Amino acid sequence: MTKTRLMALLTAIALIVIGALQYKVGLIGEFVLMGTFLGITMYRSEYGLYLLAMALPILTYRPLLALILLFILVMFVTPQDYERMKSNLKNHLNLAVFLFWAALLVTALTSVHVVESMQQFLLYFFVSFLLYLLLVAKINSRDVLYKFLISLFISAALVSIYGVYQYFTLDFTSAAWVDISENPDVKTRVFATFENPNLFVQYLIMVLPFNFALIFYARSWTNRILLTILAAIIGVAVILTFSRGGWLALFVGIGLLATMISRRLLVVGLIAVVIGLNFAPDMILNRIMTIFQPKTDSSSAFRFQIWKAAPPMIREFWVTGIGSDLTTFKKVYSDYMMPGVKANHFHNIYIMNFVTGGIMTILLLFYMFYQSFRTAVVSLFVNNGNNRLVSLVAKGGIGAVTAIGIAGLTEDVWHQYRVDFMFWITLALISVAFNLARQEKENV
Repeated sequence: MTKTRLMALLTAIALIVIGALQYKVGLIGEFVLMGTFLGITMYRSEYGLYLLAMALPILTYRPLLALILLFILVMFVTPQDYERMKSNLKNHLNLAVFLFWAALLVTALTSVHVVESMQQFLLYFFVSFLLYLLLVAKINSRDVLYKFLISLFISAALVSIYGVYQYFTLDFTSAAWVDISENPDVKTRVFATFENPNLFVQYLIMVLPFNFALIFYARSWTNRILLTILAAIIGVAVILTFSRGGWLALFVGIGLLATMISRRLLVVGLIAVVIGLNFAPDMILNRIMTIFQPKTDSSSAFRFQIWKAAPPMIREFWVTGIGSDLTTFKKVYSDYMMPGVKANHFHNIYIMNFVTGGIMTILLLFYMFYQSFRTAVVSLFVNNGNNRLVSLVAKGGIGAVTAIGIAGLTEDVWHQYRVDFMFWITLALISVAFNLARQEKENV
């Protein structure tokens, strides 16, 4: 270890020890975690990436924020391949992400309650942007990419196991999550470490397409079986969330992914789904049927009532939006809402961004989604089958973005920090796949 690394490490450890002595005992564990993470990351930076992936669905916001900032600190005090990092940041998806981020910054700065807006922007979108740049800059080899993905799968499987445990130990979940009149058999919806089942499933449907794709990369039957087991565990948790929007989004995302891998795989999958539905419990079948009864289902009806306020709000504020702070949203929404239909957001990322940020923000959101698909497709052509991992990650990214894009029609997928971070990780993985494909082509 160089003297610079040693001094930085000793300084960080000293600060951690001093901080731990100054705060209450309950925080000492967090400081120990930070110190351990810092030491490991300074030893091998890719190990820090794997730990971030493992920690995502487990830790709360504060320690996750600390780990991200510590990783950035390490990048400043240790030697880096700046030419490689600079090259990794040069692609159209990175530009689209930056432009969308800039639009969100402008929206925050021009909000009536600018302090509240900037707090939200800095704590969520700015940190997410840093995480995105961190992954794009530092995942620069197939080996690191593969191990990072495996770390994501393992952590997702662990919280999924916890979710399955909840299903058998919780007597019931919040009445706000289940319409008893339409779903009398559904008493428990799992949420694991997330705030509610819908948030949990949003995270899972972004992880599962990558997990499914890498099953076909495994070079030994042992690895293939292990990856299949991880995917099965995550899939069971998806089912037990009883999130119809999540089920539909994942079905489309995985269906598209299967088609890209092999059309025969899609046919086999559809046959398996049809057969499986014949043996599915009535509670699952009834839950699926409510998808086609939006007018009678309370949660669907509630969303339709919320959305009725959007068109007049957009007509009034279509240029600049109303601003991104919650205080302003509640005040303006109350002037347009249907009687008694209170809400803190629109349960739809497209409507929400149009209302809060105006025409430029919604256009840049669509542009970012477009560039995510375009970048993944271009990476497939650039790779041209030379690297199966890169190809499968690009395809998995298409499946994951499709799934979360569909989920965004009925939910605000940036409403919770773990889901928010996973969204930007998904886009970063697509950018990484493109960069690796481009590097390998240049090295041929």
